Amino acid sequence: MLVKDVMTREIIAIPPDETIESAAVTMTRYGISSLIIRGERSVLGILTERDVLTRVVACGEDPREIKVGDVMTSQLISVNPNTSVDEASELMLKNRIKKLPIIDNMKPDRVLGIVSLTDVALVKPQLIKEFKKLESEEKEIHRLVQQDESQYLEFKASLRFNSRQQCLDSDLEFNCLKTICAFLNAEGGDLLIGVNDRNRVVGLKHDYKTFNKNNRDAFENYLVNQISQKIGNIFLQYIRTTFPKVYGKEICRVNVMPSQEPAFLFNNGRQHFYVRAGNGSRPFNIRDSAHYMIEKWPELMTSTVDVTA
Repeated sequence: MLVKDVMTREIIAIPPDETIESAAVTMTRYGISSLIIRGERSVLGILTERDVLTRVVACGEDPREIKVGDVMTSQLISVNPNTSVDEASELMLKNRIKKLPIIDNMKPDRVLGIVSLTDVALVKPQLIKEFKKLESEEKEIHRLVQQDESQYLEFKASLRFNSRQQCLDSDLEFNCLKTICAFLNAEGGDLLIGVNDRNRVVGLKHDYKTFNKNNRDAFENYLVNQISQKIGNIFLQYIRTTFPKVYGKEICRVNVMPSQEPAFLFNNGRQHFYVRAGNGSRPFNIRDSAHYMIEKWPELMTSTVDVTA
């Protein structure tokens, strides 16, 4: 089945210079939860109830002062009318969105309709369950962002872009990998990239711009490659990366489970051993590392000694 068979054909479009208050009134009047934002010659984006809640209400902004163009989702994810419902549902899940504009292939400035989560769920009921799971994860992320850094939680504003000096910074990347290594060697934990140490969500926009493709996939591929090269392929099984949105900004959650063997971080020709302690990642010297490994992985270390004896 194609999206043109299930889409809602009636759409409401407004210009980007309208206020959020005016947009909210329009949504209420027509009983809808999204508006297409149209410029003079093209579609500029989409405004949803979620955008209003997370980017205006939750931030304490005045809806009478904020313009739609400042809040809308401008990186519009859309499909054409001949896109399959299966493909549309995959796009929704991957990007955590509930609305997909249907754009005319021949006239990119023409919106033919909107396909919603509800529309797709009539054909694929399982999609609702999958979205509820995502929403549960998002609630957990909001809870984590509001907490202080701890033995199980670390915030990093960026993977590799230094916003103060406006350049790539290898030290930032090293600090992220250090945290992952320390979590592996302790009890696991969560690294949130795109959140600074004052619990402010800054997102990954600047990090994304450091890659040729300027998107999430490039960021994730790079991060996984760095973990593989500098910590080791075997440890990827303990690491899961996701990209939830918090207050309208995408961040990276690196969930790390405790490793079944010691993890070392290789950097500049040297091997480092880190352990998470309190809200920091502590470097261990050779003697302390040996004692820790014997206590943490006694069977593995005994087996290693027997083999090399």
